[in-house]
Amino acid sequence: MKNLFSAITVFCLAMLAYHYLIYAALMKIWGVLRPRPVQQAAVTPTVSLIISAYNEANVIAQKAENSLALGYPADKLEIIFVTDGSDDDTPAIVRQYAENGIILLHDPVRRGKSAAMNRGAARATGDILVFSDANAFYEPDVLRKVARNFADETVGGVSGNKTLQHSDGRIGQSAGLYWRYESALKSWESAVGSTGAVVGEMMAVRRVCFTPIPPHIINDDTYLLLRLTGQGWRVLHDPEAICWETAVLTPEDERIRRRRITAGRYQLVFQPRLWPWRYPLHLFQFLSHKVLRSLLPFFMVGAFVANLLLVGLRQANKLMKLTFVGQLFVYLLALVGALFPGDGRVHKLPTIVYYIVNGNLTSLQGLARYLSGKQTVLWEKARREEE
Repeated sequence: MKNLFSAITVFCLAMLAYHYLIYAALMKIWGVLRPRPVQQAAVTPTVSLIISAYNEANVIAQKAENSLALGYPADKLEIIFVTDGSDDDTPAIVRQYAENGIILLHDPVRRGKSAAMNRGAARATGDILVFSDANAFYEPDVLRKVARNFADETVGGVSGNKTLQHSDGRIGQSAGLYWRYESALKSWESAVGSTGAVVGEMMAVRRVCFTPIPPHIINDDTYLLLRLTGQGWRVLHDPEAICWETAVLTPEDERIRRRRITAGRYQLVFQPRLWPWRYPLHLFQFLSHKVLRSLLPFFMVGAFVANLLLVGLRQANKLMKLTFVGQLFVYLLALVGALFPGDGRVHKLPTIVYYIVNGNLTSLQGLARYLSGKQTVLWEKARREEE
């Protein structure tokens, strides 16, 4: 039993280290030694900006103004709002921008974001489809930054760099640190081949590559990533194509958001037929970035329980005692981050550790919701600071 528990502890800790440290370092080094440059050029293909919005009356006018202010040739930009199911003032507000060329698609029946994206794509005429959310706001040069990547004929999709505004509190601060780490990792992955993750707030796809998203899909952005890489297209993360949104208000709001996302992740993990099997590099990046992330909660629990049993049964050697102390220290940091949120540098480490640990535990809730069928495509909105 001693050898078994020791092996479980070492294996689980190794998987955690691989995901958070080793894989990122591997992508960084690989990109330096064997880069695959993107052939960018200042091109301006026709673009259709498709915004899915459900009961977003509090931000929809700001999103419309933001979309109209993008520094892209007006004769090459089409803006489409899909407000299906909204029973507040969202459709009426969008309708006020008809004279500015904004197109409104509204159906009183709510079918979910994937269905809204499909409706927008069917109406769109642009060579590039850019999918966005109502609460995601773009920097003025975003579309030009995104479009330059499509000068490379091997590129089928481009995802932007998501940042958080008004992130003074615990959730905003920790999420901001996490997204900076994610952005760096996705940039390193893109330098090698394709990113292993994208953001739904800014997902651009060649029109000729787009296929309708099945209505039952929860995480539409990851589905598009898999479809593109499965066909051999590169999907890039452009760190200069910046979009921002406000942070969620409370830990409970963050749990709602992450529970929903992780349920969608497990949905795709449990459908290996969608994985890019024909392209080993894309498959390796997806497995390391997304699939392994789905297993992290089990590695965390496995490492701690096996290590605890070794110590409790007095069978732990010096190394196992050291790993147990290390794990206790990590969870102590997470507890400090949960109980004493701070704004200064001294609190950054506990804050980010809390965010990671809490996120992994929330993943188990997401798995339970997916397996029970409780998580549908009709997402429950998390409250954000401006709400």
